[in-house]
Formats: sequence, structure tokens, C-alpha cells
Amino acid sequence: MNERVAVALMGIVGVAGFLLAPWAALNREIGARSSVLLLPDRVYDFTGRTDPVAIAGLGIVFALGLVAFAALVASAWVGGRARFIIWLAAGLTLLVSTAWGLDRVGEGVGDARRNAFLDEVEQAIERPRGNRDIEALVRLLAQEDGQSLAELRSEAEAAGLNVRRLPYSRTGMGLSAFLAVAIGLATIGLGLRLVPRLSRAVDRVLDVAAVPAVSILLALLATAVVVLVLQPTPVGDDLVATGPLMWLAGRLDTVWYALQSLFADSLGTLSGFLDSLKFTTPLIFTGLAVAFAFRAGLFNIGAPGQMVLGALGAAGVAIYMPGPKALVLPLAIVASALFGGLWGALPGWLKARFGANEVINTILLNYIAASILLFVLSDRPTFSASALNVIRMLGVAVVVIGILLLIPPVRRLLSRAPRVSFAVIGVLVLVAMVAVAAPVANEPPVIVELPFKAPGYEPETYPLRPQGRIPQIGALVSSTDGFDLAAWLAPLIGLTALALAPRLDVRRTGPRVLFGVAAWGISYLVLALFGLRTVEFDVPPTNLNLSFLIALLAAAFMQVLLWRTKWGYDLRAVGVSPKAAEYGGADIGGNVIFAMAVGGAFAGLTATHYVLGGALDEYALRQSLPTGDGFDGIAVALLGGNTPVGVVLSAFLFGVLKHGGSVLSITMANLTRDVVSTILALIVLFIAARGFLPDRITNPLRRQSQAYEEQDPRLKAPIDAPARPLRSEEG
Repeated sequence: MNERVAVALMGIVGVAGFLLAPWAALNREIGARSSVLLLPDRVYDFTGRTDPVAIAGLGIVFALGLVAFAALVASAWVGGRARFIIWLAAGLTLLVSTAWGLDRVGEGVGDARRNAFLDEVEQAIERPRGNRDIEALVRLLAQEDGQSLAELRSEAEAAGLNVRRLPYSRTGMGLSAFLAVAIGLATIGLGLRLVPRLSRAVDRVLDVAAVPAVSILLALLATAVVVLVLQPTPVGDDLVATGPLMWLAGRLDTVWYALQSLFADSLGTLSGFLDSLKFTTPLIFTGLAVAFAFRAGLFNIGAPGQMVLGALGAAGVAIYMPGPKALVLPLAIVASALFGGLWGALPGWLKARFGANEVINTILLNYIAASILLFVLSDRPTFSASALNVIRMLGVAVVVIGILLLIPPVRRLLSRAPRVSFAVIGVLVLVAMVAVAAPVANEPPVIVELPFKAPGYEPETYPLRPQGRIPQIGALVSSTDGFDLAAWLAPLIGLTALALAPRLDVRRTGPRVLFGVAAWGISYLVLALFGLRTVEFDVPPTNLNLSFLIALLAAAFMQVLLWRTKWGYDLRAVGVSPKAAEYGGADIGGNVIFAMAVGGAFAGLTATHYVLGGALDEYALRQSLPTGDGFDGIAVALLGGNTPVGVVLSAFLFGVLKHGGSVLSITMANLTRDVVSTILALIVLFIAARGFLPDRITNPLRRQSQAYEEQDPRLKAPIDAPARPLRSEEG
């Protein structure tokens, strides 16, 4: 399928949406019952009690939309630059007409809400009560011109009239309006091919976004089928659809409102957005853990276990490390990365030294880590004396083996046949453990008091010391005395300038740093001039903390390490072709251990969010640590194309869906959070299938060859071979 056919299909879908799907919602009540508007002036009321609203000008929107969609369909038979001009014109027409039409709907609904409120005031005057100031209500009606609805409601409340709920609430665009906006944006993007330089930018965007975008779209379409099966159309009492078009409009609106609920609160409200970032933060860490290993040709499924070890390391430092916050908190963060990195390096060493499959090793280590967490948080675990002897014996064996490995002759002897040495040492340790495990009669059991476990039956550690806690966003930025927003925005602007400096031909390190610092200082002064140094800013209650910034820094670290250092080049070469990389001088075993260690460190840093950041509702390590994020990181890495930027974006999508699942379960009675799990699973499935897109779309070389063929059929060449240059007719 080429771009012309795709645009023509979008035009057909747009026409069908304009004719059959709701264009806007005039009213949405509790229980998801709605009153919807279909162009040009058809209204279907599923609430059973919403009066119609007269909205002028929608016939123009309907006509312009049909003309634009028809032009997109006809453009499939238009060649050259004219096709791109049609796409740009049609896309702009759809965007402008939809925005104008939604504005008209907003004005009409606003007038209807105002009239409904004034009717309530008139009824209150006609039926006076003792707690209402009738004279004040009469003055309100006499002076209502020029006042907003919010001001009128405030005056009515002061007079004793509290209108709790007005009709025409939660209005907004419908499915067909959304299709018009989406198709308009897509066709404008493709129409940018009119400019050759922008055409290359469009190609780069398609290379990166084609598979994820199509996979997400297919997953949402499959979810729509699930919604249609599980959720009937919410209707008012004794209301029955009067025809097939009304039934179809109700089903389409049910699907649209369910999908809208997944995203509207997360992206449209501050509290929902912050909660989405709360879900996003650990997924960035685990996504980076999986993606980094993927770059070395490894499959890291051990992120859950690495999360546990990182949490134990961070909690140990934050609970028992003395000193000021400037010392304890950085050491706790480093401990989370170090413990997770060591747990990740273990399967990497087994892979490099013995060729053991890292998938099996990481899965088994997940169970070991879960058992360690369960043991650490157990309430007064009881052991037999023989079991303690086994543990002591194992500790002695580890110390002895470590000392022997420090002796060069012994280390060389063991390295001659590592598999045999490993097997012999293992058998000797097992025999010694069996020997000391012999039970002794009348030995009483031993109760072990663990240092981490807090008193009581709750499986959690002692609370972290204040010096080891990462501040949460709400406590950090909420201020009625004035929040210095400029101090937060200016560094971001400076870092952005530092990243964009090479595009402005500022490539040397010194000038780049000066450019970034200058942008930082100038932006702070400008923001301060606009009064952003003292902004009253109140953040809703949220567990989001500054570990989100640590996650972004981890993504930037991975970007620099992989694409700006020799180690990153060697690691990526090992992932593409180990034998070729080894021939070029890369250390295969060292890179395998390094990749798994860094991946484990990323996963261990989730402790900065869940433990140090108090995202588990308190500053402590609990057994309810959501290690499932480690497996979700696999899907995040796949969707993000194993790139740091892709991981951050896909983690944000997953965070939005996870928060939206809770909103959806409240909005739709028959839908639960399992629907979100279905979406995430389908996204992974379609990503693995590369969105079922043909190779000529996902392969840039094939797409470029097809573009050459469209320009000149004589340039046709074998698909996998570059086209040969044609000699001139004179030659």
C-alpha cells in the first residue's frame, strides 16, 4: 500500500464517519449516558431528558468536510506536486472547519447551560423557601447581562440557591470530529513532501513511527471490538433505539467514549497527568534495562529481580547510613543501581563464561530475588539449628572461594577447565552442606530477628530516615507564597540549547557549554521579567517524585553511552554481529557482562521511585513492590524500538493507559482494568508482527526504490540491490 492509496482510504473513512458517527456530545451524564450530535443537525438523546440545542453553521462544516474527504479520495489519481497541494489544502480545511464547528457547539451549549440555570432561579423565586434570599435572586435576574455563568452561580449560592448539576455537561468532540482532526494532521504531514527537504524529514518520521503507530492503532481497534462485546450502550430509563442509525450511533459513541476515557483524564487534567507520570517513571527504568541488553543482542527478563535487589540496597543505605542528606541520598541512589547492576551482571557472567542462556538464568534469578525479599520482610522467621548450620557453611564456602580466586596460581588452575572446576566446587559445597545439616536431637528452633523488618505483622521495613528520602512533587512545588517557576524552566531551556547547538554549527565542547549556559541565564531573566519567579502553584495530591527526573537522566545517559562512546559502539557491534565485532577487536564476554550489569542498574533504579520516593504510599520497602513493571518493560522497549527516546515515549503511553484504566472502570460499568491489559498485550503482539505492514513500507531502501520507480520507470532495479545509474541517450 503506497501513500496515495492510504490517503484515499482515509478519505473514505472520513466520509463514513461524517455520515454515521457522532460528531459532538451535547451532554454526558453519570453512567456514560449521552446526547450526541450527528452532522449536519441530527441529535440522538440516549439520556431521555436532554432538550435539543440549536447550533447554527454546522451545515457548512458538513459540506466542507465532505469536499475535503472527496478531494483526498480523488488525489489517488493525481500525480506530481499537485497531489501534495491537494493534501495540504484538504488537511487545513478539515482542521479549520472542525475547530470552527466545535467552537460553535461550545457557544450553543454554553447558552443552553446559562438558560437552564436562569430557569432554575425563576423556579426558586416562584417557590420560595425560608433559607433563600428571594430579593437577591430577583436582583440576579435583573442584572444577569454581562456576567459569566460562574459569577451567577456564586451569587445564587450566596442567596441560598445551590444548583448542583446543570444539563449539557462534559461536552466535547465525537468520533467523526476526531477522525477529521486526525486525518487532517496526517494529510498535512504527508503534504509536506511538497518541499524536498521536508520530504526527507517525513521519511525519517515514517521510518521511526510507522510500526509503533500502526501497532497502537490496531490494538485500539481490537479493543473497540472488546468494548462492543462487553459494554452495552448506556441509555436512560425505558429508552429504546428508534432505528438502525440511532443504534449504530449509540454503539460508535460507546466505543469512542470508552477510548476517550482512557486518555482524557490522563492528558486533560493536572492530577491525571501527574498520576500518569507516576506510572511512567518505573517503566522508563525497566524499559531502559531491557532495551540496553537488546542492543547487545541479549534478552534481559530479570528486571523484576533486579528491582528487588536495587530496592534492598537503597533501603539499607537510607535506613542505616548516618550523615547529612547531601551524602545519604546520593549513596542510596548509587546503592540501588549497584545492587541491581550486580544482580544483572551475574547472568551476564554466566553467559560470557559458560555460554548459559541469559533468559533462563534471569527468570530463575527472579524467583531467588522474590524469595530474598520475602525472607527479609518475614515476621520473626524460625529456623532449625541444622538449617542455620547450612547457611553458615554456605557463607564460609563463599569466603573461602573468594580468597582462593585472589591467588594467581589457583585462579589459573581453575580457569584451565572452568566447567569442570565449577562442577567440582559445587559438588564439594553440596557435600559439606549435607554433612553439617544432620539433625541433632532435642535442638530447639532458632528465631532470627532481621535488621530490616519493622515490628509487627506488616511485611515492610523500618521507615527511611529523612536524609534518604527523595522529595515528592507536591511537597516541592506547591506554594501559596510563590513558586519560582523560572528556576525550573530555565535549566530545561539551557539543556535544550546544549542539545541543539550542533545544528547551529556550534560543535566544539567549550562553545557548546557556553551556549547552553547563556541560554540558561537569558531564559531565566526573560522568565523573571514576565513574573514567573513568584507563581502560586498548588499541585494535587500525588506520589510522583523527583525520580522522574532521574529516569530522564538515565535515558540521556544511555543515549550518550551507546552513540557517543567507544564502549557503546563496541556493544552495538556485538549485538549486530558478534563474530564480526570480535574480529574488529571487541571483547565479547566483557560486553555481555557490561550490558547486563548496566541493564540491571537501570532496573535497580526503580527503587528511587518506589522506596526512596515514597511511591508505595510511605517511605519504606514493602512486599507489595510491583515487580510486574519489570515484565512491562519488555513491551515498553519493543514499542520504543530499543532507543532511549522511544522508551520514554512508550513508557508515557503505558503510564497514560494504566491511569486511564482506573478511570475507565469507573466510567463504564462492564469494563475493568483488564481492558488496559488487553491493549498492552495487543500492542506487543502487533509490534512483534511489525504492524502487519509490508516490507516496502517498513524497509527504507525498498520505499526509496519505489519512489524512484514512480519518478521514472526506467529506474526499476532489483528490490535488494541499488538501482544502477542510467547512461544518457547520447552516451
